[in-house]
Amino acid sequence: MERSQYTLKEAAEFSGVGIHTGQNGRVRICPAAAGEGIRFKGRSEIIPALAEYVVSTARSTALGKGEETISTVEHLLAALWGLGIDNALIEFSGPEVPILDGSAWPFVQGILQAGLQQQDALAEYLELETPVFVAKGDSLVLAMPAEMASYEGAVYYPCEDVGLQRFRYSVYDDFAVNVAPARTFGFWSEVEQLLAKGLALGGSLSNALIFGRPPGSVSADEPIDKLAAKAGWKSPSGVPLRFFDEAVRHKVLDLIGDMALLGHPLNAFILAIKAGHSLHVDFVRKLDEVVQHVRDH
Repeated sequence: MERSQYTLKEAAEFSGVGIHTGQNGRVRICPAAAGEGIRFKGRSEIIPALAEYVVSTARSTALGKGEETISTVEHLLAALWGLGIDNALIEFSGPEVPILDGSAWPFVQGILQAGLQQQDALAEYLELETPVFVAKGDSLVLAMPAEMASYEGAVYYPCEDVGLQRFRYSVYDDFAVNVAPARTFGFWSEVEQLLAKGLALGGSLSNALIFGRPPGSVSADEPIDKLAAKAGWKSPSGVPLRFFDEAVRHKVLDLIGDMALLGHPLNAFILAIKAGHSLHVDFVRKLDEVVQHVRDH
């Protein structure tokens, strides 16, 4: 597979609350030269979007260098990776990337409005010679050699709103339509625990799905955006959904965002079963070692 590298034609800016810190933040995605990759720029540090700079995977992926960190980078990275953006400099202020509506869709809209710029350099695709996997308990992330990238997620939650879900996405599908709109989610039973840990301080029904909510906790006149109204999906507890399997689609979104930390697109079939950010990052680090070994030999 061969294609040119891409960046943005002009900058795209986003601002809003961070879902975990509850603090306002801003990111400005700027064009970057071919070969520079995706990098975050704070007050004094430039942090490459690579697995070696991951400093936390507690409910989100955070990058850091020196005394500067930026958390919840996965939705923004998924938007860039899903649109085939290889090079971008992301200027940030605040401790966290804005959550916006809880999905990658607002980022996709802003990036497409700014425009994509083809560059005079070919993208470097990574290849596998053998399967690679990491596992912990009943969670697994596996990569198999393939001619193109595809991702499959599988989740199971003992909650009638979710249960068992599977979803598969390939680079020939439309990321903006099939993956980007899927929103982050949590469970009613987790809310108090998350708040006690200092997480989800900026969470609300406008930026996250909350499954397992008690009957009657959803107002009959609660706003439903255009996508939800068009799809018409609702979970058993009445939560408006953009897809009947929105939970696993968001897991695939997170997986794509974390896979961007490899630094180059990978031609492989990737399967993630009951996985999260911590296992994703462990997986990317192992892939990095395997790919480097292949290059050295």
